[in-house]
Formats: sequence, structure tokens, C-alpha cells
Amino acid sequence: MEGFSRYENYSFVTAILPRESTGRVLEEVMASGAAHAMTMNARGSLIQDRWYHSLLPTLSPEQEMIFFLVPNSEADHLMEQIVMVGKLRTYGAGSIYAMPCLDLVCAEDYPLWTPGNYTFVSESFDIVFKRDLVALIHITDRNSAETITRAAIKAGAQGPTITYVRGFGLRDRLGLLRITKNHEKELITVVVDQYDVDAVFQAMAQAGRVDQPGRGLIYQVPISKGLTNLASVFQARKHSASIQQIVRAIDEMQGNANWRAKQLLIHDPKARDFEGNTRGISRNLRVLNVVSHRKDTEVLLNRLLENNVPGASLSNWRFAEATAEHTQGGLRINREFGCIMLILHANAIPPLLEVLQETIRERKMKETCFFTHEIPLVKTFTKLS
Repeated sequence: MEGFSRYENYSFVTAILPRESTGRVLEEVMASGAAHAMTMNARGSLIQDRWYHSLLPTLSPEQEMIFFLVPNSEADHLMEQIVMVGKLRTYGAGSIYAMPCLDLVCAEDYPLWTPGNYTFVSESFDIVFKRDLVALIHITDRNSAETITRAAIKAGAQGPTITYVRGFGLRDRLGLLRITKNHEKELITVVVDQYDVDAVFQAMAQAGRVDQPGRGLIYQVPISKGLTNLASVFQARKHSASIQQIVRAIDEMQGNANWRAKQLLIHDPKARDFEGNTRGISRNLRVLNVVSHRKDTEVLLNRLLENNVPGASLSNWRFAEATAEHTQGGLRINREFGCIMLILHANAIPPLLEVLQETIRERKMKETCFFTHEIPLVKTFTKLS
């Protein structure tokens, strides 16, 4: 493997679905010409609507996240097909959204989605994707997610999605003290309207205590288009509509969200103090994603740490291919991939890519790629330099 190529006009499409509908969606998408997708196990977050349920753990329905690197020219068709097959316009059926890739660099053997092979054409004219969405990503210690997800839901977010990742950086520089800090982390994803970003961001950051050392970080990623329909409240009684459905219906009738009352956090006396605390705020950064075979991730992580990156997180993905073999029971046999994620200034990315590409050539690694997203705002204990 020698060459790398740069591509433009691609998006990273993410679908969050109940576990039982993922297989059907993947089969339909691949039957329409999609060559592959990446998948990852996840769990949802539901709080219950009785006062005493606040003393009990949140409900965690099984979910799955599906990822596609897709040309912008075909992103709408892919998203429309997933909405139709997954019935995502039904309350609680899932979410889908697209993040624009600022940089996309792939090895010559990486099976990138190429335009022209995908044949699905939507016959539905009533699917409307919202354009004013933002993804909030919170990385925290394992078993800390419940407090953060409750805060997000109470501040107006739909049900957060939680996945497991491994964190690297600070722990690996502690010598013998590293045994006191666990690799295991939880990554919480929430998609909110632009109107709700400040309130939900503050609520999650405050609940996760990111202004304290070793408590993780939270950041924002712009979404170019999406549709969100994840439940956040389990209602013991039957109602014609949930509060989220009512709020969304009023938004659509008004044409905006300006009718809503001021953010709920103003009633929390500690919230204003937290909002005014600018320590640890970093702006205009990028998230770099490094995709490789899982067996190669450790080597690439070590090279990144040797080059003094502030930290990195590693997710385990399954590579689902249209041409994959199946078991006798009909299950698809997937390959194992990993995604290394790190947050950097834009000018720090090109030299790191050179180091990684050199390592990939030396080790003769197969099927690797790199892509970046914009991050307008990050909050953690110390400002990222």
C-alpha cells in the first residue's frame, strides 16, 4: 500500500436505530448498491414520568449506530431510504443525520463509497430534513453517563445515545499511577435543535463536572441535515402525544422555536455561575477520525501519543459489506475495524497525517482513511492548545 488520495464533498452519515430494525435497514441499503457500512453497539436513555422514578436507574433500550462515508450527491437518497425502511418518522423509531467532512484522505485500497453505484431514488416527497441541528458529544468516565443523560433530557434533549470507548493520553503519561485511572469511557451523543444547544450543553457540562480535572470533555459538531425521533420519557400512562411531539408540532406551525420560554437553566442558581465560567473553553477546533483494521489501532495510537497529542478515544466498529459471507443462521460475517478520535487545531493535523501515512506504509497496513469535522466549541478542565 503506497498511495493516499484526498476527496471532497463527502459527508459522514449516522443512523441511530433500535437493534431490531438495523438488519432490515442494512439489507435494503446494500440491495440498492451501498457497498458497506460501519456499525457499533449502543444503548438509549429513557427516564420515567413518575416522581419516584427519579430514584431508579434510567431505562437503556438496545440500539445500534450505523455509519456511512457517502458522497454529498447521494447522501439525501441514502438518508431518505433509511427513514422509509426504518420508519423514522414514527416517534421513538430512531434518528439520522449528516456531518460534512472538511478533509477526507483515504488509502488507495480503502473501499470508499464511489458515486454512481447506489441506485435508490426516493418516491416520497414529504420527507423534510432539519437544517438547524447540532450534535453534542460528551466523553466521560464509565458509569457516569446516567447523571449526564438525565440532565440533558431535563434541559430539553431527546433521548441520548451511549457507546463505550477507550480513552488514551493522560492515563498513559502517569507511569505507575495509571492504574488509578481506567481506560474505559462512555461517549454520549445528543442531537438538539440550534435553539436548545446552549441549555443542553450547559446542563451536560455541569452534570459531568467537566470543569474539574479528569472529568472528560464535551464538544459541539454542526449537522448539515437530519431527522431526530428518539424517545426520552417512558410514560406509564397512555397519552395521545408526548411532550416532545407537542413541542415539535408547535415548532412546525410557528416555523421556528422562538415561541419557547427562556432556557430552564436560569432557574438553577448554580447554572449562571457555570455559564459565566470560560475556563477550559476552546473554539474552532477539529476532530480527526482515523479508521483502520482493529489490529492496527494500537500501533497508530502509539505513534499519535509519541507525537504528544493531548488525548484520543478508540471505538470498535464492525465493517458490514454487501459481499460478506453469512453463517448458516443467516447472520452476516463482519470484519473488525477501529476508529481513533482526537481533537486538535487545524494546523496540527497535516503533520500528524504525514506521520500516520508513513507508519501505514512501513507496516503495510490495509484499508485506512482519515476524515475531519468542524468543532465550534469544546469545554474541558484546561483549554486545548
